Amino acid sequence: MKQHVSYLYGFNLGFAERLVKDLSPEQMVQQPGSVINHPTWSLGHLANTANALAQMLGLESDGPEGWDKTFATGGTPSADQAIYPSKEELLAELKKQHARNTEAFQNMDVAELAKPHPNESTRKFFPTMGDLVVFLMTSHEMDHLGQIAAWRRAMGLGSAPAA
Repeated sequence: MKQHVSYLYGFNLGFAERLVKDLSPEQMVQQPGSVINHPTWSLGHLANTANALAQMLGLESDGPEGWDKTFATGGTPSADQAIYPSKEELLAELKKQHARNTEAFQNMDVAELAKPHPNESTRKFFPTMGDLVVFLMTSHEMDHLGQIAAWRRAMGLGSAPAA
C-alpha cells in the first residue's frame, strides 16, 4: 500500500511541474474570470500543506518563514506577483517537501497510521491518521492541481504540456 500512495504522490509532483512548465511569472498570478486560486497560490498552498504533513509524519517543520500565512487555507490570493516567491522557488520547496515526506511515509510504522486522529472534529472526516495522511498525499494535492488545470482552460492555454 505504501508504495502505491508514494507513487501517486510522485505522480502529483510531476503533474504540478507540467501544469506550470510553460507559464510566465505574470501568468502565474493571473485570475481569469471567476477563478481566484492562481497557480502561484495553489503551489504555495501545496508546499505549505506538505510541510504540515511532514510534521504529522514525525518530521520537524522546515517550510519557508511566512508561507503558512501567505498560503493559508481560506486565504485570498492576490494578483500582486511581488508578494509571492517565484515559480522556481515554489517548485523547489514542493519537491523538497515531497522527498522528505515520501521517505518518512515509507519508513513509518503502519501502527502509527492506524491510530485515531487526535482532533475529534477532524476525526469525523478522517477517522485515523492514515486516512488524513493518504488524503493529503493524494486527493488534496490532486484537487488543487485540478484547479490549476481548470485555470489553464480559463486562460485559454489548454492542457498541461507533455513531460
